[in-house]
Amino acid sequence: MINTLRRNIKKQDSVVSQLLYRIVKFAKYGQLPPLTILYKLVYLCYKLMGIAFHRCINLFIYLPMLQSQLTQYAKGLQLENGMPLIAGPVSISIGNNACLNGAMSIHGHPDNEQCQLVIGDDCYIGWQTGITVGTKVIIGNNVMIAGRTMISGHSGHGVSIDERDNPKMADLVIEDNVWLCTNCHIVRPVHIGKGSVIAAGCIVTKDVPENVLFGGNPGKVIRYLNT
Repeated sequence: MINTLRRNIKKQDSVVSQLLYRIVKFAKYGQLPPLTILYKLVYLCYKLMGIAFHRCINLFIYLPMLQSQLTQYAKGLQLENGMPLIAGPVSISIGNNACLNGAMSIHGHPDNEQCQLVIGDDCYIGWQTGITVGTKVIIGNNVMIAGRTMISGHSGHGVSIDERDNPKMADLVIEDNVWLCTNCHIVRPVHIGKGSVIAAGCIVTKDVPENVLFGGNPGKVIRYLNT
């Protein structure tokens, strides 16, 4: 439409048509001169308003909603990017000074009415992480869980038709000071020992000893870490 208008105006031979032609051309192709200092201030104001807005939403909406779903008040709780998805029958306990990304999900398995998720002090859980609770998932203190990590508190479904509707559920434990790197998948209830690091992309199908680097598909001990 703008191109058609520009061509029609250009055909007219008058001062007004030339002025209109320049205005239409600027509307399509034009830019303001490089007012760098001015727009640095504009961008700074834009960022500050965004930070203030999201802080208010967290303070008055997301954090109180999350706290209302916990078994006790979590001191120093922080949220990034909204409110986590909570679905199914699950009781949630979070320790002090934990930080959760809002783009994560917590699911209680519908076959168990007493699912329990316990998250310790000073933990971080990243974006697009999913935690499925079979019976109980216990995450210790100072545990870092990077984005896109999947934690499954049940063994999934069997291959045969008769086993597909009855997943085996058990407790899953992640001890203190564990680091789960990006895109880890814990695909059955396991026990991960203190201080261990699960490498990016690892598929965890068995228990992990303390203070090891664990990686691969399926996961295995790569080396022991200095303590």
